[in-house]
Amino acid sequence: MLEDKIINLFKNAIQEAINADELGQLREVPDEIDLDKCKNPDHGDRAISIAMKLARDAKMAPIKIAEAIVKYLDYKSIGSVTVVPPGFINIIFDWDCLEDSLVEIHRKKNKFGYFDKTKIEKNKVLIEYVSANPTGNLHLGHGRQAALGSALASLLDWAGYEVLSEFYINDAGVQIEKLSASAKAAIQIQEGVITESEYPEEAYPLDSMLEVLKPEVYSEKLQAELDSDSNLKTKIDYKTLDAELAGKVAKDLFIDLQTKVLGDMQVHFDNWFSEKENLHQIENNKVNEICKILKENGNLYEQDGALWFKAKHFGDERDRVIQKSQGVYTYLAADIAYHKNKFDRGFDKLINIWGGDHHGQEPGIRGAIKAINYDPDLLELIFIQMVSLQKDGVEVKMSKRKGDIVNVDELLEEVGNDALRFFLIDSQANNRMVFDLELAKKQDKDNPVYYIQYAHARAASILRNLSTTKINIETKEEEAPELSEAELQNLKENVFTKPNAILQALSSENIDEDSLQTIRTLILELIEFPNVIKDAAEIRAPYKVTVYLKNLASLFHQFYNENRIIGVSEGLMKARLSIALASKIVIANALKLLGISAPEKM
Repeated sequence: MLEDKIINLFKNAIQEAINADELGQLREVPDEIDLDKCKNPDHGDRAISIAMKLARDAKMAPIKIAEAIVKYLDYKSIGSVTVVPPGFINIIFDWDCLEDSLVEIHRKKNKFGYFDKTKIEKNKVLIEYVSANPTGNLHLGHGRQAALGSALASLLDWAGYEVLSEFYINDAGVQIEKLSASAKAAIQIQEGVITESEYPEEAYPLDSMLEVLKPEVYSEKLQAELDSDSNLKTKIDYKTLDAELAGKVAKDLFIDLQTKVLGDMQVHFDNWFSEKENLHQIENNKVNEICKILKENGNLYEQDGALWFKAKHFGDERDRVIQKSQGVYTYLAADIAYHKNKFDRGFDKLINIWGGDHHGQEPGIRGAIKAINYDPDLLELIFIQMVSLQKDGVEVKMSKRKGDIVNVDELLEEVGNDALRFFLIDSQANNRMVFDLELAKKQDKDNPVYYIQYAHARAASILRNLSTTKINIETKEEEAPELSEAELQNLKENVFTKPNAILQALSSENIDEDSLQTIRTLILELIEFPNVIKDAAEIRAPYKVTVYLKNLASLFHQFYNENRIIGVSEGLMKARLSIALASKIVIANALKLLGISAPEKM
């Protein structure tokens, strides 16, 4: 990678300058050297500020340090350098250097931008997100968590981390008791045992129950559950239907529904973690174990028949109930046990993506982690703010079933997965976002995801046009393609994957400076992709990739419009084709990372 090459050149130059005793009191080469884009392109392609950082240890002026480094820098292999006050070293890449970078893209293809997992220490990450209760469909807020969470998991994977994604199933506690009562009543209504007027007021909305509890489905599920508990065939008695059994069937069906909706969003989890099965087993109850640990550590006390965690001692605004006086555990109790389980599985970093309404739970869970002798700094919490739906500049309610909640499956049907994912990812997680329904449905350059996909399709069309037989409009006869399939394959596999001074054709032809600058800017943006991955992963910001893609697509469209590839000299054709194909590779890689398709035709 070009960045690694430059950093190594600078480290070698600093070491030689130290050996020559030209860097004052500096005795060691720094571990990190930052390369930044020049804020003003006229100043160069990259700016290195290491001289300012070394000034304190070297006891020298930054400008003198920069001059000493450049003296020993093998910059001819990358281009030219200038030293500017107060000590910046600016680099301008030459065409050979830029071609080397394009060669890397062509060599690595769908792995360009993908970092080696062996080079990152403590790289095992568990990311948990969505974790919706198995009591209903997924709404737009869940959809935003799903899109951002899966994009972040993919981003971390590309950045060199070992990533496991997990969905926490809240299938124990009061919400499951409520689900059981709701499911029993919904089934009995459909079987004529009770009327809708008898449906419990405190139950989950009847519409959401009827959505999954359809007679042809629940009857088969209930029968299977009854048969599994007995060797004898037992007929379902809906009048005496067991609420727990109805709840189990409903839970499984809601999980199936959520899994399908998530799959339609290209969201797939490595693990589905059941609270009931993993934390509440009678013989190995992990929540009881947590209470025991907190008690032994002196961080638990009893008051009014309830068990309280001394959360205030760990920075929370007040102490928190772990177990109510009726003997029911709170959400916090299960959360503590779940996080202990995560740490015990050996992860180096835990990332939780929670809804913004859970912000108040952060001090409690961090304090509890510390109280059971784990490092709370290894837990990272990302809070997702709400999403509102907008049409023609006005907030709208679009649910066909309820009128007040937008479900993900409805929006998928309306705008498709690509637009849904892109729009949900294209903003900072902690910012409230507005989903523009009409913009997401547009098929023009105003829609950013369409504009990006169109750039990929345009690049693909170049290949088709180069190798496709054409019909002469005047003579109506077939004309040979610009390149045969074999010639095109040879370019892709043998020519563009080796330094061949191809880009020198750009400067040898009569191309105006503005066009050359457009080409240089596009190439520089292409080779920036690995840095975007690295930086976005470091600050957990998938939206950085969408911002990058929007800029890259704009640059490619400008390049496409200004630079003919068919019908020009062979050298110019190869140079421009090399850039177009590299653009296609990078756009496809970035879209794949985000879980968005890269169409060949549009």
